[in-house]
Amino acid sequence: MTRCYLWIFFTPFFLMTSCGYHAGPEEVLSSYQTICIPYVKNDAKGQLTANLIKLVSTQTGLQYQKWEGDLTLLVDLLPIENENVGYHYERKNSGKLRHSIIPTETRLIAIAQVTLVDNMKGKPLWGPAKVMASIEFDHEYEKTRDGINVFSLGQLTNYDEAYEAAHSPLYDQLSQKIIDFIINSE
Repeated sequence: MTRCYLWIFFTPFFLMTSCGYHAGPEEVLSSYQTICIPYVKNDAKGQLTANLIKLVSTQTGLQYQKWEGDLTLLVDLLPIENENVGYHYERKNSGKLRHSIIPTETRLIAIAQVTLVDNMKGKPLWGPAKVMASIEFDHEYEKTRDGINVFSLGQLTNYDEAYEAAHSPLYDQLSQKIIDFIINSE
């Protein structure tokens, strides 16, 4: 019988705390109409800036303006780090293994410092916060499988081409995480 009373007594507390109401981020953002996104600092090609503008317009319910928005999204892209995460033994032209290893897989890590500023109050609404994204890619290091040096005729190595190509999905992932930060921060 005492268990029944305890259950009846504690059930309302569990129910009230499990679905406790508080002003969520969607409600906070709903009081704003427009957002300004200046160029992302250290985004040389403007790719991250363009991704952010596209995602803000489609996912947040805020209208992008070039200037004088209710909010301003300030993003500072820190230098992209890379680390080798996959290796294999180097082969001689005859196909035999050498005693040296070469990297064949690299991870790029992008970190952005993000601040969402309320322009009416002139102070940050959220942030500054660091948002991180990473991507891994495979590559051949300095020569192709048939042993021809790809530096001939001024061409780039497969590593350089893969490194540049990996920036696009890296920026896609980072911009999505920044938008998630805007939507889900309290």
